[in-house]
Amino acid sequence: MGFKNIIVALDRSPQAPLVLEQALDLAQKEGAKLLLFHAISVEVAGEVGPLLGTGVGLDLAAGKALQQIHQSNIEAEIAHVRDNLQAFCRQAKSQGLDVEFSYEVGDPGSLICDQAAKLPADLIIMGRRGRQGLTEFLLGSVSNYVIHHAHCSVLVVQGTPSLIPEPPLSASIPSDG
Repeated sequence: MGFKNIIVALDRSPQAPLVLEQALDLAQKEGAKLLLFHAISVEVAGEVGPLLGTGVGLDLAAGKALQQIHQSNIEAEIAHVRDNLQAFCRQAKSQGLDVEFSYEVGDPGSLICDQAAKLPADLIIMGRRGRQGLTEFLLGSVSNYVIHHAHCSVLVVQGTPSLIPEPPLSASIPSDG
C-alpha cells in the first residue's frame, strides 16, 4: 500500500520545518503528491459580539473598533501564513515534488480532517506540540483530534530540534588523593 496524496499540516511552530522534512522524504520515496495545509485558528476570546450590551463597559463604537483590530490581525496572519506556505512549496518543488498549498481559518483539527476527506488523502503528516497533563486537557490537542477523527492514516512527528545540549549521562567526580 503506497501513499499517493499526502496532507502536511503545518503551523508556525519551530517544529514545522521538521514536519516538512519528514513529508518531503516520504513523498520522494512514495512518489506522492503533497498538499501543504495551514489551519489558522481564530481565538474565541477575540470575538467581541457577545460582550456588547452585557455591562462590561463596551459600547457599540468600541465593539466595532475591536472587531476591526481583530479582522486586521487575521488578515496579517493570513499574509504571513501564505508567505510561509509559498516558501515551503518552493522547497518541495526544488526537489521535484508535485505540491500545492492551502489554508483556511477555523478549528485546526476539524479543518485538517475535512481537507483530508476532500482530497482524498492517504496520509496526514503533522507535528505535536507536546502539551501534557492539565494543559492538554484544557487546551486540547490537535494531533489527538486528528488521530481520532481522520479517515486515513496519520503520521505524528514528535519533538523539535533541541537548542539545549543534552546533559552528560554520567559525570566523573575527581578523587581527592
